[in-house]
Amino acid sequence: MLSPLMFIIGFIIFLLYMSGLLWMIKSSHDDQRRRRERDEKLNQSDENDYDGGGNWGRFDNK
Repeated sequence: MLSPLMFIIGFIIFLLYMSGLLWMIKSSHDDQRRRRERDEKLNQSDENDYDGGGNWGRFDNK
């Protein structure tokens, strides 16, 4: 009688732990994606700037 009850309680704890873990992984992934998209919007890179140093000698293309 005690063995099936312990198994059920352990399984419920395991399911709660796994669902919490997967939820934290998903929320962390979504937060990282939002930060990356925000940074890409703020730092629009120049397609001719291969070294990442900025526009140090070219004229503006306005």
